[in-house]
Amino acid sequence: MPDALAVFRANMVDADTLTALYDYLSGSMGEALSFDDLLRSKFVYVVSAFDKLIHDVVRQGMLEIYTGARQPTPKYLAEPIPMYVVQQLITSTTPPPEVIFEQTIRSKLKILSFQDPDKVSDGLAYIWDESQKWQKIATAIGADQKVTRTTLKVISTRRNSIVHEADIDPVSETKRQISRSEVESVATLLRKVGEAIYALTRCGPTHRSTGPATVHASAGRLA
Repeated sequence: MPDALAVFRANMVDADTLTALYDYLSGSMGEALSFDDLLRSKFVYVVSAFDKLIHDVVRQGMLEIYTGARQPTPKYLAEPIPMYVVQQLITSTTPPPEVIFEQTIRSKLKILSFQDPDKVSDGLAYIWDESQKWQKIATAIGADQKVTRTTLKVISTRRNSIVHEADIDPVSETKRQISRSEVESVATLLRKVGEAIYALTRCGPTHRSTGPATVHASAGRLA
């Protein structure tokens, strides 16, 4: 399974090509044309890369809990799964149970979005039993918790405006202004936060359990 951090870093590097293209076209064409939509594309792409990182971190962490490599969290233990999956986990040898489990978690997580800080915190609760998650994250990047959370909420809102509303201001009916420096600041922050989350959830106070997590067929829940 590809390392979540390596994939995140690669995705962020790919996003940087949009800035390079913006710089080249802007320098070549001058003010004859606007290439601001390349900046909007990068904005969306870096948020998507961060979203995927959280998905990967949570999924891989839950798989580690299932195989006994991590201590389960209360949210993990309370997560229901369909009874037919429970049966497969108990009886299947091909594919092995851990593959079935990983596929099940992937399917459950794919409908979720991890961009807003509250949703990120909720997702991380599957693998990280920490009550002050954003305080830990903010401290790791040398920032204020409230400022970090507020900024991420603004980023999520702007991303949704670009994706769902063509970044059109509802009052003026024209596209909102966007700058290269703004987009680079967003990318820089998401890089820092993403790296911090990975480090905290991979290297934090996580203890190996005594064996694979069991599945209680009567409840259809992970345990």
